Amino acid sequence: MRAADLHRLARTLREIALNATENTGDDRVNAGELAVMEDVAKHPGATIGEITHRTGLAQSLVSRITRAVADAGALVLTTDPTDRRKVRVELDAAVRRAILERADNPATSAIEAATPGLSSAERNELELHLSRAAELLRRADAG
Repeated sequence: MRAADLHRLARTLREIALNATENTGDDRVNAGELAVMEDVAKHPGATIGEITHRTGLAQSLVSRITRAVADAGALVLTTDPTDRRKVRVELDAAVRRAILERADNPATSAIEAATPGLSSAERNELELHLSRAAELLRRADAG
C-alpha cells in the first residue's frame, strides 16, 4: 500500500466515522475535537498527557481543544490533587452519555452511503475487513 493511498483511506474512513456517529449537523466538531471528546468519554479523569498518548494528537492541540470545550461548558477541568502541574479532564455527564451512545452506532449505513458503487456483498466484505483491521490495530496498541 502506498502512503498516498493510506492518506486517502484515512480521509474516507474519517468521513464514514463522522456520518456513523451522526457528527454532521450544526454541532459538528472536527476530527481532533471528536477524538479528544471520545477519549475523555471512555477515560473520565484523564490527564492531557494520557489523552495525547491515546489519540496521537499533539499535546498543544489537546490542551487547546480541552480549554475551548471547557469554555463551552462541555468539559470540566480540575487540578490533579496528587500533582498540581497536571489537569484532569471530564465530560459533563449528559455530553458523555451522548458521545458514548453515538460511538456505539453501527457503521453499516455510513459505509453504504460512502460506497454507492459497491454491491451488498462487497460492502459486507469491506465491513468485515475494516473490523479485522480495527481488531489488529487495537491488539498492536495493547502490546
